[in-house]
Amino acid sequence: MPKQQDAVIASIPSHLRQFAVHQHYDEYTPQDQAVWRYVMRRNLAYLRNVAHPAYISGLDKTGISLEYIPDIDDMNERLGKIGWRAVVVDGFVPPAAFMEFQQHKILVISAEIRNIKNILYTPAPDIIHEAAGHAPIIADDVYATYLQRIGEYGAKSVFSKLDYELYEAIRQLSIIKEYPDATPEEIELAEKELEEKVAANKIPSESAFLARLHWWTVEYGLVGTPEDFQIYGAGILSSVGESEACMDASVKKIPLSVDTAKVDYDITKMQPQLFVAKSFEHLLEVLEEFADTMCFRKGGVDSVKQVMASENIGTVVFDSGIQLSGIISEFVHDENGRVDFIRTSGETALAYNDIQVDGHGIEYHRDGYSSPVGKLQGVGKPIHEMTDKELFDVGISENSNASLVFESGYRVSGNVEAVIRKDGNVVLVSFGNCSVADPQGAEIFNPEWGTFDMLVGTEVVSAFSGSADKTKFDVYPPKSTKKAIKVTYTDKQKALFALYREVDDFRTNAQACTMDSFRRVCRHLSESYPDVWLIRLELLELAKQLNWQEEESSLQSELADIAQKSTDTADLIHAGLSFISNRII
Repeated sequence: MPKQQDAVIASIPSHLRQFAVHQHYDEYTPQDQAVWRYVMRRNLAYLRNVAHPAYISGLDKTGISLEYIPDIDDMNERLGKIGWRAVVVDGFVPPAAFMEFQQHKILVISAEIRNIKNILYTPAPDIIHEAAGHAPIIADDVYATYLQRIGEYGAKSVFSKLDYELYEAIRQLSIIKEYPDATPEEIELAEKELEEKVAANKIPSESAFLARLHWWTVEYGLVGTPEDFQIYGAGILSSVGESEACMDASVKKIPLSVDTAKVDYDITKMQPQLFVAKSFEHLLEVLEEFADTMCFRKGGVDSVKQVMASENIGTVVFDSGIQLSGIISEFVHDENGRVDFIRTSGETALAYNDIQVDGHGIEYHRDGYSSPVGKLQGVGKPIHEMTDKELFDVGISENSNASLVFESGYRVSGNVEAVIRKDGNVVLVSFGNCSVADPQGAEIFNPEWGTFDMLVGTEVVSAFSGSADKTKFDVYPPKSTKKAIKVTYTDKQKALFALYREVDDFRTNAQACTMDSFRRVCRHLSESYPDVWLIRLELLELAKQLNWQEEESSLQSELADIAQKSTDTADLIHAGLSFISNRII
């Protein structure tokens, strides 16, 4: 029987499957497991009093333990009970795809885990951030609704080519910074590339604004008041450094509003300000206020302009319900904001209710599409609302010749071959031997070009990035070639991992741990790994449990010596000693 993650991958929309990978649990080293334990226990020791209650109660509900990196199958078994799923990906996925995963109530979980050098904070997606940060809080129904809805709106937000270039630059920088053997020159080069992309992004897209709202809520959100708040943002919940730093008075606490979307962020640094929602219901109110400004809700000429300016495949929806998906290369409108003519370049598809109209996919419209739209001269009723008799009266009847003149002056003449209705509305009229001319008489379509399919509609009611039917017209770029760099471990590192594994065996079966075996591990550490602090913390905890006072004293002395070599390491050690003493298990 296939593993549960196979079944989950098979169940997600086909165009999103390319980003899903399998979790190879055996690739996590014993040190990785210790990093997970340290971060989770240190975080929980601190978060018990400052996190939203849904986070603490949601840990068990979503399959997150303090002891071991979560298995995606176990997570899915728990998440399924609250209507969500999880898939493993290799680091970042394109922003629109990430949002669409959320729309489908699927958590995107990076398979990677931060290296020990970045134990407090990592700019790269990792399983601590995404499993321990995002998953528990969705046990709250209102918050889960917000997460799903911002994903739905984000998947429809208009994004630019520069947005994708920024995504690639951020991805590359986070990969380099997370790689323990990266050189200063490699980091500097990646930082410079990102700076250049940020500087070029002078006019943020609709997608960029929504991404900021997502960042300041889903990733770095606080709830309550600026003076009395709780943490719910996954970026803070999963970062020891961020969760402590956010409490400092130097980090501004600003009431959440729709204007929050105007504030940019830097993914590679701790945040100088945070935004506070009154409640999870308030999150939904702010999101809806922002969504009212988005092209997919507003429609009209301005929305078409934004989709066209993006230079990406977008969808324009008319009041008949017909959806035109492609790269908008031209459209004509009058002074009243009415679209009279629209043209796409390259692969184009027509759909209705996000389902491709039969025969009107990218294979058929592979070289673009164009059509006049609007009302006919002297006829008050829109074509899409006409009955069969009313269509006959204006000359639109199958197997008869029609000569149509639009209010805009565009003309269509030809033999009507088919009239396509959807839910009672006329959405397409196909003509053979057809000529189409603009108001000045210039030819737009020639009879020799084949069948002319006239799009029917009078007003643009919605416009958004991407295609309508993504299953038939997949607009997502291929999975990025920039992947997390696999670390090659030295023999010495592998030997250290073997010691970690032995200590983990001691922890899971303390009664079987002998004094001799314990002392042998300690001697090995003293001889070969004098500066390794994390494994010594785990040994110290075990010594306390077994009441081995001599070993406990020796380990404390070694840890004190290590702490003197670095203030950062001293902080890590002292925090570990604290949660061991308080028995955060």
